[in-house]
Parts: sequence; C-alpha cells; structure tokens
Amino acid sequence: MSSYIRQLRQAYDANFKLMVINAKYGVSECNVRRWRAQKDSLRNANSQRKAYRGPKSGHFKEIDRQVCQYVAEKRNEGLPITRAVIQLKALEIAKELGIPPTEFKASLGWCRRMMRRNGFSLRRRTSLAQRLPSDFTEKLLSFQRYVIGLRKNSYPLDQMGNADQTPVFFDMLIVITSRWTADYIWYAI
Repeated sequence: MSSYIRQLRQAYDANFKLMVINAKYGVSECNVRRWRAQKDSLRNANSQRKAYRGPKSGHFKEIDRQVCQYVAEKRNEGLPITRAVIQLKALEIAKELGIPPTEFKASLGWCRRMMRRNGFSLRRRTSLAQRLPSDFTEKLLSFQRYVIGLRKNSYPLDQMGNADQTPVFFDMLIVITSRWTADYIWYAI
C-alpha cells in the first residue's frame, strides 16, 4: 500500500495571502503595488541600487553649466567666490533663461549639491604672511653688516629702521572661497 495521502486544494483570501507575504518578507501591500507600477524602471536600474531618487545631474543642467563656467573664470582671475556669489549668479542665470522663481530658488541646499556634483569645495585661506626667502640667513647677515657699517659712521640707532615689506590690505578679503576640489589651498605657508 502506498503512503500517498491525498491533499485537498485550499483557497485563501487576499487578506490572508498579504498577511503571509508580510510575515515572511516584511513587505507591506503598498510597497508591492508601487513596485508593480515601477516594474520597467526597476528592471532597467542597477541591481545593487537600493533607491531611485531621480537624476544625479540636477534638474537645471544649463544653470549648473553656466555657474561652473562663471566660477572657473573668476577663479582664473584670482577672485574669491563664496556660496552667496554662486547663488546670486544662479538666480541671475535662471532669470535670463526664463525659469520662474517658484521653480528655481538657488537655495543653500541646491548650492551644496551643485558644488558636490561639479567637484567644487570650500577652501579657507590659511595665512596672509609672506614666505621667507630661500636665502634668508644670507640676507639677515648682510643687513646686520650694513647696520654695523652705519654705526661706524656714527648714525644713532633710533634713526635706523627696517621696512619689512609685508603687504597690508585695507579692505577685508573674503576668507572662504569655492575651488575645484583637486586644487591646492591658496596662500598656504
């Protein structure tokens, strides 16, 4: 005799099926419905990708391109560029392109993401002081000899001085600027 036990077919309602799926995979019904709607884009996406958050090139590519060009021009001229300058230039370009202010606001978040997308970073100037010349000790010794020679000619010490040629700026320079990430920090000692 065979040990064959006849198994009856059993019908399950949709609610029970969803409970079983949720218990086994931890997936809710709304996720399953959304994934069915996104079936084509999910099949074409990278299999390792966990989320699809839209394009990584930004929504306003022309603004990004023109702002990058502007920053590159100003940095080649040696001018510091802050995030505020980038935001103002982006708003100006958006106005030229006819993009309404309700669509594009050039927010600080947009500026940060645009800088990350295009390889910019904020750099801080490290110093305003001059670098010491390579022949510093020779120049120091020659200056000391010069002062000793003047003293032999009976010049008093209070009439001798040294102009040290350190530049003094009367208008405050911007301390933080936007740079290409690969560039080095300027004015570094």
